[in-house]
Amino acid sequence: MPHTSILLIFSAAVAIAAILAKAFMAPRTRVHTSVLAVRTLLNPPDIPIPALLRARSIPNQRLVKALGISSTFVSDDPGIHDVFTREAKVLITAVSTKDGWSRLVDVAETCVNRFLDAESLDYATFVQSVTLSVVLAGLLGTDIENLDPADVAFVTKAINDRWAQSKSSTALTTEVLDRINHHIVRWVPDRTNPLNLIIPAYETMWRVAAIAVVYSNRNCLLRDAFMSYNENPTDDQFRAIANEGTGAQPSVEAIVSEVLRLHPPTRHITRAVVVPWWKRPFVPSIDVADVEEAQKSLVFGSDPESFNPMRFHASHSAPKRDQLYAFGHGKLKCVAASWAPPAAAVIIAKIMAKLDGVAFTLQEGPRIGKREGWEGWSIARVR
Repeated sequence: MPHTSILLIFSAAVAIAAILAKAFMAPRTRVHTSVLAVRTLLNPPDIPIPALLRARSIPNQRLVKALGISSTFVSDDPGIHDVFTREAKVLITAVSTKDGWSRLVDVAETCVNRFLDAESLDYATFVQSVTLSVVLAGLLGTDIENLDPADVAFVTKAINDRWAQSKSSTALTTEVLDRINHHIVRWVPDRTNPLNLIIPAYETMWRVAAIAVVYSNRNCLLRDAFMSYNENPTDDQFRAIANEGTGAQPSVEAIVSEVLRLHPPTRHITRAVVVPWWKRPFVPSIDVADVEEAQKSLVFGSDPESFNPMRFHASHSAPKRDQLYAFGHGKLKCVAASWAPPAAAVIIAKIMAKLDGVAFTLQEGPRIGKREGWEGWSIARVR
């Protein structure tokens, strides 16, 4: 065989091998943006829990190195899932009793007051610090006096930074995680890896609180709803709608639901596509539920790009809160999906009570942030 023919065959073989390698190895993402597609992805029919856990855990492996968590969010072990779910439900049940809820409300007020005395009144740092402290003291029993504002601010910023860095190619050093855990273990000494419980509660709640405060600070009807809830933080008040017609005041539940709809803290939910090796070139490797886009569908009423809590009023025939997807959907839906909104509302109400224009006021930045993007926002003392 001529030398040229051998080279051509060899070159073709290399090219084919490269194509096959790319087909097998390169991640291919399929994004779902419709409400139906998101619901189906998050709650596929006839799929057992182990398979659902594996599909969820594979994309979340970045969080193992970033935050050292070992919970059900990064594991496909049904036993770990059961232990986490059981432990979370125990904590939620304890703070949902009359005495437990009353204590949580008191803790939230104490934390707001404590961090308003802090030297820095950067808005994001303040809301993050309050929220993390409420999770620690309200859920996990940490002594508030042990929560030094500088240490809390460090931990919240470090968690935020490492979460964001885990999505990029940025190298993550162990030193920062060691410092995070140094504080966490000191605050919660009686649990193994407390971040397993802290991260899902804190990470979602602080952004819901921060955004809800912004909208409520701009609108007197929303402010009044939270002031009423601050005085009477009950389930009935959470759902209460004052007045009717054009002067109707939305319920606190509707306000929080609208924040979850328009600004979902979990904007994208990712699932790995697990198939036999021979199918991999022909199917996506990653499915993404674009929660943010799906919740701007006309299914949620007219003008879905605007913030309008009254779309959750019964007269609007709008979706109910359990039709939102910020907490997931189906068998792996967040176990705190019902508890978290009123708990976040308590934090929001306690902050709003202080932003009265007499002692403190909110200074707005150029745009509403997400996990990042809160530059220019601060809480100013009124002299």
